[in-house]
Amino acid sequence: MAERLRNKSAIITGAGRGIGRAIAIAFATEGANVLVNDVDTENAKQVAGEVEKLGVAAAINNDAIGSVAAAEAVIADGYDAFGTVDILVNNAGILRDKMLHNMSEDDFDRVIEVHLKGTWACGREIVRRWRPVAKDEAQKGTPPHRKIVNVTSASGLIGSVGQSNYSAAKMGIVGLTKTWAKELGALNINVNAVAPTALTSMTEPLLQDPNAAEQRLSRFPLGRYGAPEEIAPAFVYLASDESNYVTGQVLCVDGGLVI
Repeated sequence: MAERLRNKSAIITGAGRGIGRAIAIAFATEGANVLVNDVDTENAKQVAGEVEKLGVAAAINNDAIGSVAAAEAVIADGYDAFGTVDILVNNAGILRDKMLHNMSEDDFDRVIEVHLKGTWACGREIVRRWRPVAKDEAQKGTPPHRKIVNVTSASGLIGSVGQSNYSAAKMGIVGLTKTWAKELGALNINVNAVAPTALTSMTEPLLQDPNAAEQRLSRFPLGRYGAPEEIAPAFVYLASDESNYVTGQVLCVDGGLVI
């Protein structure tokens, strides 16, 4: 086991599979306790079990990210499980892809709710806990660094056909990331984002049609989607002390899709 996150505790939303699961395992491998949030109870339990096998503590939360109530619950569960929380990863997300003229109000609202409002609500709740503690620490010396890592997307940086809702939400997350970095830097709270592209249950359907798959993959200089395990190290870096002088940034881990 490496030790870059030793004695740290993290909350990861949407961690029951895909990139979220890979982040949870990577964090645990580096010594962090992990709260696994996912609406799928069985997936959350399975990932928590994998985390515990790595010799650290795990907890689960099954609230559906997208509301203030859910944010309050998941952050409270993290504190109840570990006593404190040092890292928040806002990863939960859904897709409701449709062309603009076919997109319903519900399609738009649900994606904005989960991605953008969910990120905002969880960020607000953790900062409400961190801020008074960090201010007190600042009076006594230098506060330790605490980390928020948000998940955006290439769609939020360059747009994507059929994803008005998703692109708007993910671009909004970039705005949250940069604003929070400016607001919270004086308290040693680092806020960054990762824009990943990986082959997961959300992206696999995009490759079912061979012609569409060939066209899609041609956009990647590396010629392929990454595996979730190739994405997770970026989150470890941004959660660790190695990134203490990095804030307000968007790290693209996407095989060169956004250049």
